[in-house]
Amino acid sequence: MAQALRTKETVALAPAQVLRVYGMRRSGNHALIDWMLRNAPGGNGLFLNNCRPGRNPLQTTRGISVYANGVELAADGLGAKLAAAGPAPFTVVSYEDSMPDTGLKPLYDAPETCVIIFRSFLHWSASLLRKIQGNPGYGPLERNRVMMNALRTYQTMLDRVQDKDVVPVLYDDWMGREDYRAAALERIGLPGRDLSRGAVQRFGGGSSFQGKTADVATLATDTRSAEMADDLEYQLLLWTAARDLGFMERLADVFPQDAERLSKLLERAQAKVKLP
Repeated sequence: MAQALRTKETVALAPAQVLRVYGMRRSGNHALIDWMLRNAPGGNGLFLNNCRPGRNPLQTTRGISVYANGVELAADGLGAKLAAAGPAPFTVVSYEDSMPDTGLKPLYDAPETCVIIFRSFLHWSASLLRKIQGNPGYGPLERNRVMMNALRTYQTMLDRVQDKDVVPVLYDDWMGREDYRAAALERIGLPGRDLSRGAVQRFGGGSSFQGKTADVATLATDTRSAEMADDLEYQLLLWTAARDLGFMERLADVFPQDAERLSKLLERAQAKVKLP
């Protein structure tokens, strides 16, 4: 690993345009990033996956992909991938499970846009919980820890998507509406050559509910909350979120329908625990 990092340090990257993309797991990050790269100016693009905030992206990326004419290329090795991307590539730098600070300094000497990919709370939380329930190494306590940490980041996201220095892209609307995809590309500053949803990406293990399906048309992303409605852990998660006034105020600003449903849950549900 040390040798690989030293090799990365000697490589210079001078993009022509940068998208700094933030998103939480189970929010369609890789589907939307693939869509952005399929609409790269000139057709060619470079993707630095899951980098560490505040660090050199080339040193911390979990993977590098290259696109030419909207299609991902097969290239081995950092040098080969950068060569295939060209001397001044359109570059997408992604960060998972974190949100951008305010007043970000550009990563490179190039025009840069900060994008936040997000998803409605009820579907996102259902998808993330179902995903980690499939991890045999996680018991209920560990799952609860993961979900509570994720909720804190999600609350930060609810604030940041309302700020003018970021371009928010809502996965729910992106999945359902071609006109939303066209408008989002315009806001990001990309040409609208390809408005399709593309194929299910290899990153992230596919759908939490349907596995690595190859047909995006079969993804029922708008039913996840209903599919988890009878799950006790999901019910307790929603109950906890509904009782947090600060979280609910932020949720109501961005997803008023989700906030209304949680408010009704708090009014009607009964949580009684009495030790024997």
